[in-house]
Amino acid sequence: MGIFVHLFVYLIEKHYFCRMNSKPVFLKPIIILLLIAATIVSEARDKDEQTSLVLNRLFNYSLSIDSTIEGHTTTAYLKYKMKTERRNPTLYCAPHLYTLAKAENRRHFGEIYATLIFHEKRDNEVSVHAKSSTVRRQRTLMQNILCYLTPNLYSTTLISDHLLSPFNKKNKHYYKYQITYLSEDEAKLSFKPRFTNTQAVKGNAIIEVSTGRIIRTSFAGEYDMVSFETNLVMGEDDIESLHPLESEMKMKFSFLGNRIRGKYKARYDMPPIPQDSIIPQDDAREAIEEIRPFPLEEEEEAIYAKYDSVKMSRARDTTTTVSKKNFAKDILWDAIGDKILNRIRGNFGADNRGYYRLSPLFNPLYLSYSKHRGFTYRITLRAGYDINENSDLYTRTKIGYSHRLKQPFFNIPLTYTFDKEKNGYVKLQWRSGERVTSSTVEDKLKRERKDIINWDEMDLEYFRHLCLTLDANYDINKYLGFQMGLAFKRWTSIYEKDFHIVEKPTTYSKTAVTSEVTLRPIGYKGPIFTINYETTFKGRTEPGLNYEKWEFDCSYLRRMPCMRTLSMRVGAGFYPTRTTNAYFLDFNNFRENNIPGGWQDDWSGEFELLHSNWYNSSKYYLRANVSYESPMLFLSCVPIVGTIIEKERVYLSALKLSQIRNYFELGYSITNRLFSIGLFTSFREGHYESFGCEFGFELFNRW
Repeated sequence: MGIFVHLFVYLIEKHYFCRMNSKPVFLKPIIILLLIAATIVSEARDKDEQTSLVLNRLFNYSLSIDSTIEGHTTTAYLKYKMKTERRNPTLYCAPHLYTLAKAENRRHFGEIYATLIFHEKRDNEVSVHAKSSTVRRQRTLMQNILCYLTPNLYSTTLISDHLLSPFNKKNKHYYKYQITYLSEDEAKLSFKPRFTNTQAVKGNAIIEVSTGRIIRTSFAGEYDMVSFETNLVMGEDDIESLHPLESEMKMKFSFLGNRIRGKYKARYDMPPIPQDSIIPQDDAREAIEEIRPFPLEEEEEAIYAKYDSVKMSRARDTTTTVSKKNFAKDILWDAIGDKILNRIRGNFGADNRGYYRLSPLFNPLYLSYSKHRGFTYRITLRAGYDINENSDLYTRTKIGYSHRLKQPFFNIPLTYTFDKEKNGYVKLQWRSGERVTSSTVEDKLKRERKDIINWDEMDLEYFRHLCLTLDANYDINKYLGFQMGLAFKRWTSIYEKDFHIVEKPTTYSKTAVTSEVTLRPIGYKGPIFTINYETTFKGRTEPGLNYEKWEFDCSYLRRMPCMRTLSMRVGAGFYPTRTTNAYFLDFNNFRENNIPGGWQDDWSGEFELLHSNWYNSSKYYLRANVSYESPMLFLSCVPIVGTIIEKERVYLSALKLSQIRNYFELGYSITNRLFSIGLFTSFREGHYESFGCEFGFELFNRW
């Protein structure tokens, strides 16, 4: 196109300007400016067309490969060195860095030889065969950033569920691109985010023009307190071209005055060895020396030499003198401090089939705040045991304490899955500590008692709830599932002395049989409809608690491109038959969450400002909840502010009860590396009612 414009300009100058002697003088410069502008526009259009052509080839390259990266296996060698530049006692709170916080040496070096299994929608699997390190107890430092060495370039996200990939077409509107041709075969693609945001990266890539294949790339960013710069050399053919052949990364970790720098280098497609073979620790360095693809640098050899020297010195001291343990250092810090401040994890059983993961026993980062519960501290235990490929045992126990209510909470589920393919399982759940209110009990007592009692001085509304359930589930196919179970529930008065005064029991209990039908019209990834029916055993239930209950619920979590999520929930519940003046109206799908779990476990599909009284007092409910999550919504696009915000959400919730005709909640929340905070406002019967917030620490949640 540019050639024709230049030819047109030449003809104008040759055949038109020579006849302009009788024309006004000002016409000539105007025409020249117009022609120059036309030339610039034409060249820009040609450049945009060429850029679009190369970008389309790049975006579609992974589709041209016959096989997928899912399940691809490679053997890798990795070496890393780390330097602690600054540190203070707050470093003890960082997972995996407890050793660096107390180590005498501030420089460390390590090598790993392992097998990787790549996955598209979850973290890669790693099987370590040999590991050599100068870190105490041979620990691997900052395992959470190793994934930056093997990003999935062609996916919507580079790393697991974060960092928008500039090489995916769905993220094109988040980036600006510029192409410079280096030769007929290669072009340099430069990219930078349209908005400075922690979920975006900037850098460049060398592209093969004819196919769109990435030959090598370099990109940098900052996420979760880690600044990184990654350089990749990609494979050349077929599936190998979708993952790195070599990778290097420089990182800097900054947290409350602590600063740690690291340098990583990896080589893939190394000679494979049996996946289940593990080289003994004493022989690991010698084994790695035989297969090491890169020679060690002088600094790396010096770190190894210093480590060996200290190790030999300690060995000589041990043989010549009787060592005395330092109680503060060896017992308090090593044995106790490591377990209290850091996550506790491990494996057990034959072939390490069992595992456990316990959150820190004491860590201020596990606090959360809400208007009704005040500050709540929580710990979580995950444990499981793989019996075989189709069955396992699993629990996710949550324990919390509410400072305002001065009340502990716990939820202990134990699930035995006997058929994973059919989602067949038996689940035993014990939940206790929930504080509920019921004015119906007091109202009934007032009608029964004819004597004069000052009811205003008595507390007869607050009860502590205990729930024990046993459920069995089985899916006929991916569209239909059934569940049957038993439920035992008990309510105990918090202020027992007042019930003794009126000569009434302080506990109320019921036993019920439950059933549930699950419908999935388009399978497991679509909307889920459930129908619940529950009825009490009359012989095992308090006279005032007999009932029949129905609940209907529909939920749909739609994961959209570019890390966006739409969550929708609609439900209803009612009692067709129940005892007159029944109390403790307890629904399964409409209750307060007493142990909030942060951004991932809470807020969506819940009512944040609804008072706890209403959950157990209504004869029926109609509810609807919608939330939308995006990495760039409102504040994320604002300069400077966008550099710290990772995701945003908006909420809309509606509710109808027998005592409340119209109740609405509107909310907005953000999350970043440090915390998540949500602001909510509620409206009742068309009038403003209240305003509140939810707050939770998110620091190190992804570590």
